[in-house]
Amino acid sequence: MDVKSLYTLIAAADCGSFAEASTQLGLSLSAVSLQLRALEDEIGITLFDRRSRPPQLTEEGRDFVSRARDVIAHWEALSESLSRDPARGVLRVGAVHTAVASSVPAALRRLQTERPEVSVRLTTGLSHDLEERLRRRTLDCAVVTEAAPGDSDLVSHRVCSEPLVLIAHRDIKGRDVTKVMASEPYVRFSRQARVARLIDAELKRRKIAVTSRMEIDTLEAVVSLVRQRLGVSIVPAAAAGSGFPEDIRVRSFGSPPVLRHLAVSLRSDCPKRHLVAPLVEALRGVYADAAAA
Repeated sequence: MDVKSLYTLIAAADCGSFAEASTQLGLSLSAVSLQLRALEDEIGITLFDRRSRPPQLTEEGRDFVSRARDVIAHWEALSESLSRDPARGVLRVGAVHTAVASSVPAALRRLQTERPEVSVRLTTGLSHDLEERLRRRTLDCAVVTEAAPGDSDLVSHRVCSEPLVLIAHRDIKGRDVTKVMASEPYVRFSRQARVARLIDAELKRRKIAVTSRMEIDTLEAVVSLVRQRLGVSIVPAAAAGSGFPEDIRVRSFGSPPVLRHLAVSLRSDCPKRHLVAPLVEALRGVYADAAAA
């Protein structure tokens, strides 16, 4: 049995279709289909019901995928332990959009300088999606908005705590956050984003009523809409990186400020913990430098 076929099977299961799996793996659709058909012939199990479009995993297929994940996990751990240079390898990193817009690029630059032998594959997404990919072992670690205590089975290393702030176009007057948000449309982060749920909880606690007509999942898009005077928004302060545009005014949100905790999450049995550790330190260094500036 070829390990590559197991990777292809897991990709097809996670992506939900052979076509998306082929894109993720950089293979042709026919190559994916042939690999999976050959795997079925080898093990004598029908993994996919091809009568549906796209093909769906059979009950036996779901069970086999679960076992395949365990095999891949052991294979990767063995590969790491047998490596001539344990510092060398590929680190599959996931990150929320707000972190990629601010700290992650600088941290990866530090990591590259200190560990040039480490290659990084970066993926973006929402916190809960990235954490699910960690559980499926398609990522090694992820920079996410930290879950509440007891809400995650993953190991978490906090890298920073950043305040949430209100951003508005400079033409919008007034410093009272409640009045500004009551008088202006609210540009909302995707409700599926963990930081959005944190913001919504604080709005509810403070009984601030908002009128939301737009919902988006990237910081760049939120800032762009605010710059076009389509509303105001609440975002993590450090997410702006080097700063917000000159036509954006920033106001504090809450006293004491409401904090978003950013953390690096990984499985407790991650075979690449020794590569994740320097990334954690690089992120902490970037945020510490920004706070001191």
